[in-house]
Amino acid sequence: MKPYDPLAAYNSVSVVQHPSVFKRIIAFLIDIFLLGFTVFAPLDTLLQTISRTPDFSTTYAAFTGNETLQTIITLLMVYIFTLVMLYFILLEYFLGQTAGMRFMKLKVEDIDGKKPTFWQCLVRNTVFLPLIPFILFWIIDPLYLFFTKQRLIEQLTKTRTVNTNYIKEQS
Repeated sequence: MKPYDPLAAYNSVSVVQHPSVFKRIIAFLIDIFLLGFTVFAPLDTLLQTISRTPDFSTTYAAFTGNETLQTIITLLMVYIFTLVMLYFILLEYFLGQTAGMRFMKLKVEDIDGKKPTFWQCLVRNTVFLPLIPFILFWIIDPLYLFFTKQRLIEQLTKTRTVNTNYIKEQS
């Protein structure tokens, strides 16, 4: 019988299986569905109440011709993107996973297998910002993920997404 070694976990090498692209996409779609149900749907109802027009071109003309409506729309967009960013950043920071990731048995960790820092979570989710430099990640990040099974932003932030049901120790 081996004596108990409290540092054994630190002396062993963890074998981490990266999740499939399909599993990551399903987790993301679950998160988008939850955000759509809790954030986007109520705001959609509000926008329909504000516009009260039958088609897109009439609505567009009404919004572009009215500075007050433009301001309201801008503030709503900032509000929406703030909520989306907070959802991903705070859940990944405090819980290590979003609701979709939890359902698909995934989690976020730094490259040493520890909880990511707040700044790592913040930077890895900047891809959701609808600003010009970050929009490039909307194209590059999925392509990089498809070919390497890791997002480019994960390599830049030194984080990774792993399966929670497949972490085994090797001595």
